[in-house]
Amino acid sequence: MSTKKESFFGGNLFSFLLIAGVFVLAAGIAITMNIPIQTVMKDYQYNVLVILIIMELFTNLIVDTGVMQYIATKLAKKSKGNKRQITILFGTLMFFISAFLNNITAVMVILPVIFVLLKAIDIDKRFVYIFFSVILAISNTGGASSPIGDFPAIVIMTSGITDFINYLFRAMPVFIITSVALVAFWVFRIKEKKSDATQELAVELLHSQHKHIRIDAGTLIPLCVILLSMFLAWSFVPQEVVPPEIVATLGYVIATCVSAKRGKNIKQTMDFKAVLTIAAFLFLACVVSSTSFLGNIAAILQSNITDPKTLLIVIMLITSVMSGLFSAGPAAAAMMPIIVNLCQNSLAGQTHWVAIAYAAAICAGSSLFMWSATAGFILSSKVINAEIGHKWGIGEYFKYGIINYFIQMVIAICIILIVV
Repeated sequence: MSTKKESFFGGNLFSFLLIAGVFVLAAGIAITMNIPIQTVMKDYQYNVLVILIIMELFTNLIVDTGVMQYIATKLAKKSKGNKRQITILFGTLMFFISAFLNNITAVMVILPVIFVLLKAIDIDKRFVYIFFSVILAISNTGGASSPIGDFPAIVIMTSGITDFINYLFRAMPVFIITSVALVAFWVFRIKEKKSDATQELAVELLHSQHKHIRIDAGTLIPLCVILLSMFLAWSFVPQEVVPPEIVATLGYVIATCVSAKRGKNIKQTMDFKAVLTIAAFLFLACVVSSTSFLGNIAAILQSNITDPKTLLIVIMLITSVMSGLFSAGPAAAAMMPIIVNLCQNSLAGQTHWVAIAYAAAICAGSSLFMWSATAGFILSSKVINAEIGHKWGIGEYFKYGIINYFIQMVIAICIILIVV
């Protein structure tokens, strides 16, 4: 009984106290500086929350078709228990899931297959550390590769400094390159033993246990068509004509009708704690941006750093550290007003690439510590509860996180130096 209380206090209760504290702090700043709350709320980014909620609910519909479990099982069989192939195949799957769907929900679906696979083969502590560190980092790069992949990307898309198609066609190749570099770096550090008959038999047993999984193509195909239509609308319909949150809502309503007609049990559930956390920090960012504080910081940076490339790199480094210390959501909300200010002044000619640089910095910072990533603690708890023989937490991830951060920042800075 005491364990449950401690868990609640250390997890849910603390999180909700933090959310309440952020709202109170923001309201206190507004009252102290005579900033009307109603004025602040006129600039509040409700559209970010709407898109975030809609995409998580849409992910539930996709997952319910069985496609994620089916792909995970096929990849497990294809790997033949080879640890390097497991890392490459599931890293690739994680990237594309995170790019187009909610990465946390998708990870929760494929993890059971991964755990059964890892229990079936001979794994050591080092491989566990490398594999899940790669999965965590790739969930971040995948989320940053598309405008709807993760919260920071949604904030950037709706900020006005870029649009859906310009972000997508710049971010996707940048983060594919980054992901390939991350996977390649770690794969060559995995010690592979020669495959034996026992290992292959274990993989075959895994496949036989999950061979009953079938894809509901009759539901999946229409859902994919709807998702593609949403992408096209976001790409070619101006935001001032049809806002992206309207496209998202309409797409989800149609998708829900399609699933319901197919006899699916519509699971309209999601992690509202995450939504409330993001809502709180968006409110704080709105209040702070209503003051002269962020404008002064932007002015100081611009007056002391005249070279646009150097200025952008300095902002990337500041943003990445903030993302690492305070996680991606708060950092994205807090730094966005400064980015917008700079895009209106010294970096006005490179706004699309500024958006990518900003996303890359947040992505790198999200890979720095266990708590920095959206899926960090959830993934860690699942690994520990799976009892695969080795735990994986803050301490175990620390060294790998620093290396992931360094790789991502070096690649991002090199790309910015070339294109800006």
